[in-house]
Amino acid sequence: MSDMDYLEQRNKIYKARTSKILGVTAVILSFFLNWQSFLWAGESEDLQAVIKDYFEAEMSRNSDRTWNLLAPSSIVKRFYSYENYLESARLNPAKIVGYELKFAPEIMENQDRKDLPDVDKIASVIVKERIQDESGKESEQIVVLIFLLENGHWYKA
Repeated sequence: MSDMDYLEQRNKIYKARTSKILGVTAVILSFFLNWQSFLWAGESEDLQAVIKDYFEAEMSRNSDRTWNLLAPSSIVKRFYSYENYLESARLNPAKIVGYELKFAPEIMENQDRKDLPDVDKIASVIVKERIQDESGKESEQIVVLIFLLENGHWYKA
């Protein structure tokens, strides 16, 4: 066998092994990603239902419903009374008239049990909101909203 034949044979073996390794790696990675999706699927569905409820309440200006969708640990609920919240909502001339989720929510474990002891998970949600001002003019803005899985229920932070 010539040196050239030997090198060609070695390259074929190397390519075959590399291809098999990449194939196995792809299968393992695919399994892991699908397993992660499976684990989060129920939580994601519950979270998406709360996101939808929250925006429907905002768009219909249902302050009672919006208040009930705020996390017990949220700054609003910790520092403002319900009456203060209602007054603030009444005075706000801007209205959300539409929204679009830009990416799937990113759900992570709570790393701050000291300050948020009842929160199990935190989700960041990137949303494009369509806002209407008091003159009727509409604009769009991209916002990042935080939702909390607190005491077994998803809430807006």
